[in-house]
Amino acid sequence: MAQTATIAADATTKAAQGARSGSAVARLLEAVDNQSLACGTAQGWDAACLRARYQGQPAAWPRPVVDAGKDWQEMAAVPPVAPPADGRAAAQLALGTALFFDPGLSRKGGVSCASCHQADKSFTDGLALSVGEDKMMGRRRAQPLFAAPFARQLFWDGRAPSLEAQSKGSITNVFEMNNTLEAAVAHVNAQPQYRELFAKASGRHQLTEDDMVAAIATYVRTVRPPQTLADQVVAGNTAVLSDQQLLGLHLFRTKARCMNCHSGPMLTDHDFHDLGLSFYSRRNQDLGRFEATRNKDDLGKFRTPSLRGVAHAGPWMHNGLFPDLPGLIRLYNGGMGVVAGDPQRDPYVPAKSAHIKALQLNAAEIDALVEWLKLL
Repeated sequence: MAQTATIAADATTKAAQGARSGSAVARLLEAVDNQSLACGTAQGWDAACLRARYQGQPAAWPRPVVDAGKDWQEMAAVPPVAPPADGRAAAQLALGTALFFDPGLSRKGGVSCASCHQADKSFTDGLALSVGEDKMMGRRRAQPLFAAPFARQLFWDGRAPSLEAQSKGSITNVFEMNNTLEAAVAHVNAQPQYRELFAKASGRHQLTEDDMVAAIATYVRTVRPPQTLADQVVAGNTAVLSDQQLLGLHLFRTKARCMNCHSGPMLTDHDFHDLGLSFYSRRNQDLGRFEATRNKDDLGKFRTPSLRGVAHAGPWMHNGLFPDLPGLIRLYNGGMGVVAGDPQRDPYVPAKSAHIKALQLNAAEIDALVEWLKLL
């Protein structure tokens, strides 16, 4: 998890100090009047006030800034993994775990599920765009798996309605494992150790395609983020936070508006949003969920990833566009991407999410927000 080591606690402040005078980045050094906000002052924030407000568990903290009508959940502990109910369930989990790491599921034995979902990178692969068998590069990056056990729709565009369907899609995708389900299950059935595990799990010695992906899904449902300082905070121990980290938590919940899309135990709404990064009508166009549904309401929308382990999950966004987390937050601060085109003349111009707005954070606030994100 070395990625966070490169994110200095004052990265944006230093960038602003080194920027050209009068530039947008240099202006981030200016003080911000936060008197209209809880614990805000004319020059920033009252640390003692924040300490007093952030006592106990999240329900007792200042209410987050969430847009009217937006469904959200309070921050909470990550649901634990239930232990296998019996020997059969334990064998099913052991089989799924082995299959997740088996490159034999790919056509030439070159990649496994774990090739693109590595635990030390928050179950991503650390690449801007994922690379499958024969070094074929896809259009999108591997998404972290922490939210997968709880999601209703999988992949960036939500085209898979279940973990089982997601597994089938990855095995057969020409840019991923590039295999057929028939060949993959034939490989599995040819391995004595798999037949033995399956016999313990089901009483049968031959797996079907559905048996194979059900086992993989069983393993993925046990994926959880590692325990961090943030878990202590959510449990009620905010004293472990530095003043900068506590400010970052407060900004996450309020001025930075993060909880409009990143709430609940997994810090995701499991929904789809357009951030203005579809490159509409340009060379790298990717219309996201629309490509799966052909519903114009889905133009440019991508699934909200979990922010658990976010500092280890770079580069960020569906296309790995941002190798630098502070830089990504600075773009959010400015209101994210701009969608070209006139929707009055072109009905396919994606409409950016109403939840995305300019935030008016200064350099110190961006640094504080990043410090909180690093704890997740």
